[in-house]
Amino acid sequence: MISRNSGDGVEPSPSPPGGRGRWTDWTVCILLFLFLSSLYFATSSGITSSNDGSHYALTRAIVEKGSFEISGFSSYAEGNDIALRGDSKFSDRPPGTALVASLFYAAAGRLPSPPAQLESRHDPDNPRLVYVMLLPSLAGAGAVLLLYLLLRELGVSSAGALMASLALGLGTAHWKYSSVLFSHALSSFTVLLAVYLALRATRHGPVGWLLPLALGFILGYAVLVEYSNAILVVVVVVYLLAHARRVAPARPLLYGFLLVMGGLVPAAFLAFYDKVNFGGPFTLSYVYAVNYPWAGSLSETFSFSLGRGLWAMLVWGEGGGWCDPTCYNQGLFLLSPVLLLSLVGLGRAFRRAPRLLFLTTGLFIAYLLLFAKHRTLHGFTADGRYLVPFLGLWCVPLGFFFDRALRVRRPVWRATVGLISYGLFFLSLRNIFLHIGHSYNYHLDLCRLGPLVASPSNWAYLLGQVLRNTGNLPLLWAVEGSLLLLGLAAYKVVMSRIEKARRIDHAER
Repeated sequence: MISRNSGDGVEPSPSPPGGRGRWTDWTVCILLFLFLSSLYFATSSGITSSNDGSHYALTRAIVEKGSFEISGFSSYAEGNDIALRGDSKFSDRPPGTALVASLFYAAAGRLPSPPAQLESRHDPDNPRLVYVMLLPSLAGAGAVLLLYLLLRELGVSSAGALMASLALGLGTAHWKYSSVLFSHALSSFTVLLAVYLALRATRHGPVGWLLPLALGFILGYAVLVEYSNAILVVVVVVYLLAHARRVAPARPLLYGFLLVMGGLVPAAFLAFYDKVNFGGPFTLSYVYAVNYPWAGSLSETFSFSLGRGLWAMLVWGEGGGWCDPTCYNQGLFLLSPVLLLSLVGLGRAFRRAPRLLFLTTGLFIAYLLLFAKHRTLHGFTADGRYLVPFLGLWCVPLGFFFDRALRVRRPVWRATVGLISYGLFFLSLRNIFLHIGHSYNYHLDLCRLGPLVASPSNWAYLLGQVLRNTGNLPLLWAVEGSLLLLGLAAYKVVMSRIEKARRIDHAER
């Protein structure tokens, strides 16, 4: 999975002889995906608030009514995340998450009932809800997997890439939002997939027609998931233009045409969705948002003080004390101190992959500045959740840090770096675990813990309060097992055809 052909100044580490490096990567990818998807799915507690309730209302409306109008299901949005146009009610969320969730909801009608019932805040008696909750779990695990592949593509060792991936998957709010039907897990997946495909295109020389078509579609669909991903589209297109001679030296216009055509599919749907529901192809749902009349104006939405916003986003928000995990808004580095190590890894990442670092870290900084100006920073974002889709970008230099840390030879320095790294990781893990336990629809009460911290009863209580959906894990494993078998079968068919073509070509020669 590591290429020697680099257009970014990187000298990737060669794979071990006999293809062992490739098999190591495949093994790590499969185990990482199975572990994280299981953890995220076990953490799910169904629909927890008005935000995911709004997505779920649109999901049910699409499948059961064949309509985008959510009357009959609007109670899931709790009178909050609704767009009201005349007498018609719509979700004020972008439609991308509900579109994919509707596929899960529709398929669930023909699948067996789940083993256990979700203790959901809304619609707990609907067995299809469990299948819908597969979406954020699979998307969240897929995003972490893409970070691992991205780092390996850049020459980071398997161990370094794995440690950075686990830091993202376990030590940040990515865990929390991979267990609820917010748009952030799916957005994180599309963001990292777009960046990974762009990297592949610029590092492996001329590409075929499928990659630009797929990349264009992913970029367009990312905007369907979260409107703010329009910035991602601009930055990735500029990045591709800067590498146009490498990507498509012979047919740059054809490459650009395919990229645009791929993006036009989701763009056309969004224009249709806005025209049908809100009167114009460029009129977003936020214009009719019930509780956020300012949301339709960019100047009003992003009107917060930048200095205070950056402090809140990175360090400190509202409520509680410095060591209180239940405080309402914790900054990024307070909630996930392991991400501080990315600052140390920036230098090495810049030396190894300067252009890619401008793409990833530059994007992260752009979104950090944008959301630091967001009007609802205090009181609604709670944990800087708007940054969750872009945390994987900030973990790229973290992978380079771990890669270097693993190569430290002096025992004293190795022990020091290890102590700091693992200390910050487990502190982040503790913070996220308690943060989930005190979120909506979770009921963790630390006063119920016994005096012996490591007692089995304490661990059983803690895990039971956070991992509330373990009874449905067999359903997830059945789905993943089926997909894995289909993937292996498809791989076998493709490889057999390639081998047959080689034999024919050899015979003709």
